[in-house]
Amino acid sequence: MSEGLQDHIVFNGIKYEWLAQSGMRMTTDDGFVLYTDPIMLDKNPPKAGLILISHHHVDHCLPEFITPIRGEKTKIAAFHESYVKYCAQDIKGVRTVKIGQTIELSGVRITGTEAYTKRGFHTKGEGCGFIMELGGQRIYFSGDTAGIKEMEALGPIDAAILPICDNTYTIDLHDTANAVRLIKPKLFIPVHYTPMDEPDPRVTEGMLFSKDPRFFTRKEDPCALKKELEDSGIEVAVLRKLCRYG
Repeated sequence: MSEGLQDHIVFNGIKYEWLAQSGMRMTTDDGFVLYTDPIMLDKNPPKAGLILISHHHVDHCLPEFITPIRGEKTKIAAFHESYVKYCAQDIKGVRTVKIGQTIELSGVRITGTEAYTKRGFHTKGEGCGFIMELGGQRIYFSGDTAGIKEMEALGPIDAAILPICDNTYTIDLHDTANAVRLIKPKLFIPVHYTPMDEPDPRVTEGMLFSKDPRFFTRKEDPCALKKELEDSGIEVAVLRKLCRYG
């Protein structure tokens, strides 16, 4: 499935790259770099201006992937103080952001948004999404969430980054397609899935509490979602996953 996919997309002056799972790297024309939920990194990754952490699950928050991209000027924001202490450890330049709260770090306005599913691991109040005002754009990174009523109040969105599945079938491709239609972004990037050409994720007993990056999400084909949105007027960018286990 990776054949013919782009390594990145540049949209309104911002370069988007999918590292793995929900890990995205966004780079502006002037070289400012923002990461979301980095749990795998490519070779010689650029230092971050800002890192956002949506929640504490092992496939979203690992301190060993914060350290290589953290410089003296890097700022970090996370939903909960305990996530900050775990993922960042050194809390200098770190802030929490609550649902509905707007803060500014490194010149980026960040607003916390609701993120949850009706059942499974993603309960309301344990994680969040973010609206980022970066490079003149409003970018929505949803965190782990199903389609929820709070998305109706997001306002105009230039680019939206949403999960298309999870391991407990509380997030699915068709629900995400409906959510994207509701949000009406100009650009949509699907994340949080294992590409069809990779080995099946092996979820074993106890792995939930491990740091094994194979505790990822089941396989899904984002091109099927692209077909569901082909009459929506929304640009769908299916990106090549840049990092792989092993």
